[in-house]
Amino acid sequence: MEWLSKNAELLGVLFMPVTYGFIGWLTNVVALKMMFFPLKFRGLFEPYLGWQGIVPRKATGLALKVVNILSEKLIKVEDFFEKIPADKLAESYKPLLKENIPGMMHRVLEAVPAELKAKVAANEQKIVAKALAESEQRLTEITGHLKEDVGKVFSFKNMVLRNLTGDRTHLLVDLFQEIGHKEFKFIGASGWYFGTLFGLAQMLIWWLYPGAWTLPVQGIIVGYVTNWLALIMIFRPMVEKRYLFFKYQGLFHRRQQEVSDKFSTMFADHVLNGKNILDEVLYRRISRTVVETMNDDIVQELKADGASADAVEAFEKASDESRKEVANELSVRLSQASETMEKLINRSMNVKATIFNRMKDLPGEDFESLLRSAFQEDEWILIVMGAVLGAIVGLGQMFYMIAFSAT
Repeated sequence: MEWLSKNAELLGVLFMPVTYGFIGWLTNVVALKMMFFPLKFRGLFEPYLGWQGIVPRKATGLALKVVNILSEKLIKVEDFFEKIPADKLAESYKPLLKENIPGMMHRVLEAVPAELKAKVAANEQKIVAKALAESEQRLTEITGHLKEDVGKVFSFKNMVLRNLTGDRTHLLVDLFQEIGHKEFKFIGASGWYFGTLFGLAQMLIWWLYPGAWTLPVQGIIVGYVTNWLALIMIFRPMVEKRYLFFKYQGLFHRRQQEVSDKFSTMFADHVLNGKNILDEVLYRRISRTVVETMNDDIVQELKADGASADAVEAFEKASDESRKEVANELSVRLSQASETMEKLINRSMNVKATIFNRMKDLPGEDFESLLRSAFQEDEWILIVMGAVLGAIVGLGQMFYMIAFSAT
């Protein structure tokens, strides 16, 4: 112990490479965590005192960038829908509608005032038949548009936003983490490498000029430069270049084929797939048609039977929430019974292969934007945060050196 107390300053100097390696690693890892987490704002007086991950905070803008990259550079949505067997789609859902609409009618009737329910129930079969006819007609219209003018029933942008933002923002976070996981791992490791080199330089500086103030300054430099260098090395150069005795290419560009495979797989599995497409163009539209048709017919029957305006208004108010619940339930039932059709659409569209084959050949600038868009606008925050954390660790080392230099 006596030896340690006498040589505390020497130990502090010898540990400078370790200290600055730690600073480099810590600042890089924390910066990465702050990119993605927390998913929701944590703190006080949003958005002032607290933090939300950059990706979830900018989820809508980032999802729109993904849409732009895909629609401008990689895919033409109309080409996918030309492959969907629209005739089979229409015919496969008619039996499901016949099976489910009568049960939905009973649910809607629950909102009818008890004293009027008998009058409406007498015409139940007529209302069910009309709802079925309306839904089948709507089904035929939708499937026809899929072939002729898909834009009338399908919005690629809306579907992407619905599946990558809001309660599903975690999928956007997963997408960026998956395609960039090796680059993010490098960012953490590079903090150790670059930080250690700076620590060796600081040892030399300390022997020449043992000024305590140099330690937090060096911490700022280490935190700032290690984050900056890591980002540069991920994206530059776009093509392989020779530097004296070695060749180097930006890590992300070097993995273009691997990244393309991961991105296309995740996008096909979680976004542009049969289930989401049918939910966007069919399930919710058909369900709304069924429920609204029933509701309108019930209102007409009530009026025809001499129900007062107050009674009709009471029904519509009482059925407002139930209509939403019934429509959602019918949408879920259609989805649950559609596994075979969803698989058929997935095979027909072959989204993964299409995106992969085009993405792997994208020019460097277009390919780079896929990952860099996740944090480019707020890149400065990550770098400055590295400097701040570096300053804090450097101050700790300064106080240590001052304390033991005086003994």
